[in-house]
Amino acid sequence: MLAWGRSNAHLRTSRTWWFSGMGNSDARRKPFFIGKAIMVASVVALCIIFVKQPFFKGTSQFSHHETGVVHVLVTGGAGYIGSHASLRLLKDSYRVTIVDNLSRGNLGAVKVLQELFPEPGRLQFIYADLGDRKSVNKIFSENAFDAVMHFAAVAYVGESTLEPLRYYHNITSNTLTVLEAMAAHGVKTLIYSSTCATYGQPEKMPITEATPQAPINPYGKAKKMSEDIILDFSRRSDMAVMILRYFNVIGSDPKGRLGEAPRT
Repeated sequence: MLAWGRSNAHLRTSRTWWFSGMGNSDARRKPFFIGKAIMVASVVALCIIFVKQPFFKGTSQFSHHETGVVHVLVTGGAGYIGSHASLRLLKDSYRVTIVDNLSRGNLGAVKVLQELFPEPGRLQFIYADLGDRKSVNKIFSENAFDAVMHFAAVAYVGESTLEPLRYYHNITSNTLTVLEAMAAHGVKTLIYSSTCATYGQPEKMPITEATPQAPINPYGKAKKMSEDIILDFSRRSDMAVMILRYFNVIGSDPKGRLGEAPRT
């Protein structure tokens, strides 16, 4: 502390001489300040380097694989089906990361899940848009996923006929982004949420998995394209894939913890 006090006194004296026009004092001060600036810049540079080192990453339980724990990424996990799937996963002791941009999802559902499973390393929510490729890759690089359940999508048949480009981008393009990130980061299990709309208007009822797929609207077509991309890739890789083509899903959690309205 005494040394610091003397330094301050020296600086105050130097400032007085400089304003008086003493050139020799200014010359003496230059090496001092140059040395101090170099020292500060060096410290800042070292801090940046250390912060960027992998050692400082991976401190989260979500960022590394753990024996006996399966970490599942649930895209669209704030939505109706996604939130119920997340609840079941958490009940069955899975580790869950929800990624959702909340354009159609319900933050209230996420809060319910966080209250039900507050233990560290059980559940995390990441606000992000799957249309942002950099964000998606960042999420995969910072988290150790074992599987992906891909629910995120706009899902209104009528709306898809009015905004077809939006649907192809949100469904097909975003699915491709997720699939590419999975491939790049070695995530080899995918459950894809498709739709019965891929069957179009079948000639024979009831619909089975053998029924030909002939979608008649952009929503169904975008989902069918996504299925084709996933299946094509899975045939040339060791990725395990399951595709769900369900019809209208209804109901709420039996204990009333999660409902079926997307915004309540």
